[in-house]
Amino acid sequence: MSDIERPKPVLLRGYLLLGMAALWAIGRVGFGTIPGLPVAASNAFGWPSNVLSEYSAFAATSPIGAAIFTAIGINDPKVFLLLHMFVAIMAVGLTLWSVFLMLPKGGGSSAFRLVILSPWVALLVIFLGSYDPFTVLAFSLLLLAWRSRHLTVTFLTGVILGFQHFEQSVFAVIAASLTAFALKDRLPPDLSSIKKFLATLGGLVSGKLVLTVILINSPVSEAFGRSTYWTLEWFRISLVTSVNFWAVFLLSLFAGSWGLILFTVSRIERQQRWILFAALIVCLVPAVITLDHTRVFVMISMLSLTLVTIAAFRDSSFAGSKERKLIEALAWVIVPITLWVSMDGTPYLNQVGSLDQMIIFISEFGNL
Repeated sequence: MSDIERPKPVLLRGYLLLGMAALWAIGRVGFGTIPGLPVAASNAFGWPSNVLSEYSAFAATSPIGAAIFTAIGINDPKVFLLLHMFVAIMAVGLTLWSVFLMLPKGGGSSAFRLVILSPWVALLVIFLGSYDPFTVLAFSLLLLAWRSRHLTVTFLTGVILGFQHFEQSVFAVIAASLTAFALKDRLPPDLSSIKKFLATLGGLVSGKLVLTVILINSPVSEAFGRSTYWTLEWFRISLVTSVNFWAVFLLSLFAGSWGLILFTVSRIERQQRWILFAALIVCLVPAVITLDHTRVFVMISMLSLTLVTIAAFRDSSFAGSKERKLIEALAWVIVPITLWVSMDGTPYLNQVGSLDQMIIFISEFGNL
């Protein structure tokens, strides 16, 4: 039954639950910003001609937000923050649209709620000011490109991703391609196309080359990029924190979406499970050796998790099943946790409550 044919009370109930999911996705974690937002805004303005310190050099290689902020021409932290909030909303909306296009008619309401309650949405909310919304927006464009039949569109979307964040995108694309291949009997056929995968990789490399040429010919720090602060001590701190907080780390990988993951694994063949496990490892390795453990994993797995959600809801028997209700209940109840560690080895979880987080955010916004 299509949305047009549905009784109005059913439609209203669906819209109400969707709105409640959106409010809950924000309310359970509270708004938050990255540490040192004014400094981040100052570093971003003037790209690619701004000279960055060693520990800020990574910002030059995730530049779409900085480029737009510079083009706006107002060097104001509030403008910087509002830009990121607007793009975060766009990223979530475009992802929901891509999911909608790949589901049977009338099958999107519960799927939308699971997307909104995904850990990556919480990540966007609590780290406002990071480059993540622009990366997620590019990921959602890639989903739409994979759905299309045009390799040129896929290649160009890959260029955008490679320009925005080559390192995360390479792992994300490989993991998503493995996921699409493992679930190809449950997804639109174009998503598991080898040609689409190769076109995306070609675009990623091309985008990175364009970015590198721009930075080399700009007066930025001679050592730009994420590798400028990679040291043996950096890797040691990362690994120690991963092992020390292994239980919290494990839960934080998918948070309330673990139910969807386990359900999907239980419904597929052994060979498909191994392929999905390989996709998990592709997402996990970078997260273990970086300081932003949860943030890196959640970003890299965003595409794969969205594909798993689509695959589940393309099964007509899933939408009205008891399992679906339990899976959605878990997504509502389990609050995403973030785990990261500073350069001095101090680990951080969600160190303040959601109400405190909201109060701090409002106070910081007023003082920007």
